[in-house]
Amino acid sequence: MGGSRDSVFGTQVQSDSAGRGSGGSITLDVFGGGDPPGVLGIGGPIPLGVSRIVAKVTKDWDPPSPTTTEIVITGKTLAQAGQQLNQQPEWGQAGGRLRTDSIPGGNSTNLTVVAHANLVYRLPRWTKYAQASKAAQAEWDRMFEKLKTHEDRHLAIAIEEADALAQDLIGHEIADIATMVTAANARMAQRQKELDDATDHGAKTGVPYGDVVLDDSIT
Repeated sequence: MGGSRDSVFGTQVQSDSAGRGSGGSITLDVFGGGDPPGVLGIGGPIPLGVSRIVAKVTKDWDPPSPTTTEIVITGKTLAQAGQQLNQQPEWGQAGGRLRTDSIPGGNSTNLTVVAHANLVYRLPRWTKYAQASKAAQAEWDRMFEKLKTHEDRHLAIAIEEADALAQDLIGHEIADIATMVTAANARMAQRQKELDDATDHGAKTGVPYGDVVLDDSIT
């Protein structure tokens, strides 16, 4: 069995159902209250009569390199491992938060914007897996693969929205960057929430990105 909070990555809502991953908050900055840091793309006043246009976006997620800190589970039995999973804020965690570096003031017109996705991808590791029975290992493996599929989708949503933002920024004035980043984070948050709503944070059975449950009665 299990418990989870959903995040997009971000502020999370406790689910009463069994076991899952995270990824769906509707908060605008995708991590929690307030606008995400670094969305403002202007580092100084814009001279009158000068259009400072985004010509290129450098993406720090190409290729993706999310933060991958493990969620360490140390229970000796599958039941204990399940209990420890339930004590975690979430069984898995994946998503991102978009921001851009500030652009220094000046007269240059065709500008390069550096964009960051702040990707996170976390899965549990059961340290006593090797000592468990074959049946317990098989159940953990089954749950883990379902959880991984769920979190993979959360990560993919973050990357899709990051790519869309990078494309959309081209040709816009730098004064538009802050609004566009905030809107992209809001879209990401909405899509992550829709995924978790549709799957009960992965716990719902028989649906895509679901079936994230653990039968911890197996010995």
